[in-house]
Formats: sequence, C-alpha cells, structure tokens
Amino acid sequence: SSGINAEWPLRPGDKLLKQHKLVEAITEYSSNIQQLSRQSPLPKSVLSFAHNNRGQCHYRQVEFSKAIDDYSEALVYKADNYTALYNRAQVKYRLNNFHEARTDIVKVLELSPEFEDAKSCLEAIDYAFSAETSSPET
Repeated sequence: SSGINAEWPLRPGDKLLKQHKLVEAITEYSSNIQQLSRQSPLPKSVLSFAHNNRGQCHYRQVEFSKAIDDYSEALVYKADNYTALYNRAQVKYRLNNFHEARTDIVKVLELSPEFEDAKSCLEAIDYAFSAETSSPET
C-alpha cells in the first residue's frame, strides 16, 4: 500500500480539520502533498485541495502568510479552484490588502456567480475601499 487512500486521500486530514486538530491535520496534509507530488500523472485537483485545506489550518492558527502561500499553491495546480481563491481573498482582506482581495473575489464570482459569501465579501471590500478613500473633510 502506498499509504494513500485511493478513494479520497485527504479524508484523514479533513477529519482532523473538522475536529480542530490543526497541528495533526497540517502533518497529514503535508504527507499527502509529498506523496501526491510523486505520482504520475500528477493528481492536480487533489493536490489543489490538499493545499487549500492545509491553508485553512494555517488560517485558523492565524498564520496568514503560510495560509496565503498554500492557497496560492492550490491555484497553481487548479486555477479555477474558487474555494482557494475565496479563502485567499479572505486572508488578504483581513490584512487590509483590499486591492488584491478584490481581484481574487471578482475572479471567484466569475467562476461561481451564485457564491453568496463571495458576494458579501465583495460588498465588504468595496465598503472598506470607500471608507479608506473618503476624505475626512465633511
């Protein structure tokens, strides 16, 4: 056995993530990523989700730069992974990087026009933009 569950290799990590066992989940996803990276052909979609999910762990640990790295890596493997794009936008928004957050969210809505959370996020970003640019002399 290769140690990879052919059905859905990320299941053990996903279970740990749901249980908020973040350190263990990161270890599990990192192991998945290592094993999946050696496969041929490269299972790009699964690798994308592995990076996205590990990014979620980092995000919950308030390790924002590691989270952004994982979300960006997820998009290298699957450019239309709108979940990773949305997650990356959320982190960038929290870091007050409104311009990059908005770019990601606009792309999310191109890929998934009915994504309600993304619509709300865009409104919040636009509100933050207007607050940032409105002049204090009223």
